[in-house]
Amino acid sequence: MPKEQENSRYALWGLGLLLLIYAGAAYTLSPFAGPLLMGAVLTTVGWPWQLRLERAFHLPRWLGSLVHAIAWVAIIIIPSVIIVDTILPKVALLIARWQSGDSLVMVPPEVMQIPYIGHWLRYHLSTLNGAYLSSFISAHASIITDSLSQLWIFTLHTFFAALTVFALALHGERITEALRLGTTQLWGRDRGDRFLAACRDAARSVLIGLIGVGVIEGMFIGIAYALAGLALWPLWLVATALISPLPFGATAVVGAATIWLAFTGHWIAGLAVLGWGFFVITVADLVVRPLLTGSQTQAPFFLVFFSILGGAEAFGLIGLIIGPILVLLARGVWRAWERRIRLQE
Repeated sequence: MPKEQENSRYALWGLGLLLLIYAGAAYTLSPFAGPLLMGAVLTTVGWPWQLRLERAFHLPRWLGSLVHAIAWVAIIIIPSVIIVDTILPKVALLIARWQSGDSLVMVPPEVMQIPYIGHWLRYHLSTLNGAYLSSFISAHASIITDSLSQLWIFTLHTFFAALTVFALALHGERITEALRLGTTQLWGRDRGDRFLAACRDAARSVLIGLIGVGVIEGMFIGIAYALAGLALWPLWLVATALISPLPFGATAVVGAATIWLAFTGHWIAGLAVLGWGFFVITVADLVVRPLLTGSQTQAPFFLVFFSILGGAEAFGLIGLIIGPILVLLARGVWRAWERRIRLQE
């Protein structure tokens, strides 16, 4: 067998083994694909700010990376903690009402004066007491347990995303150089740089869409919180804005606000908040998010729209982020190749 053919065969076997190793590594990390990807996106966006912070205050790299990671955790967690801390005293009052057997949802006096409707509501809502709620919780214990487990998973994934941010930011230059070296070996310097630029633009576009949706949902739903008389409504507004980038995050906050308004006797205002909140969330997710996500890359609206829906269908909830990144990356690489071909003509 000629030596060149033998070397080619060994190279082919080596490539197959390398692909098998990387496939095994990807499968091993797949349960944490969400926090790892989110950590990578957050690091890409926050990296320039970390460099400015380090230069301004002469921080060592490890401290700048730690501040970078803690900042993202604070943005996600602190508003939720403040809201929970402020409503705990009122929760104690609800528990006391639960134990006494009184109705958990009180009908306002002005509603009681409405002919027929007031007494009908009082009669039906009087059954919503502690015993009824206990029976409801027992009947739906599995759903409630699954929801609490999802809350624990979200907290754990937030921690893992912060660790990812710290690890990537700690070795930012080295990782960037390694990526440049790898893409250069695969496609050459120019095409490798264009590929990395397409990755950066795709991550930035998706994050801009997430942030824009958060601002819009927080602002418009926050107006409803204020008009409904929700206590500490600015904090609820901030929580809605900050948690909205997460799948069903804003929906969870609106649902919690609705339940709280109902249990404190403002159930009409709670229903109004619920209806308005779902309307704003639907418009923001189906219209505003694709528009903002595609604005940075001039991607067609329906391409981004279907990448969001298709990503959710293919990868689950994390696909809301993975889908647009992959589609925008593919489009960026295609446009870079197209420009290169046209320049050669």
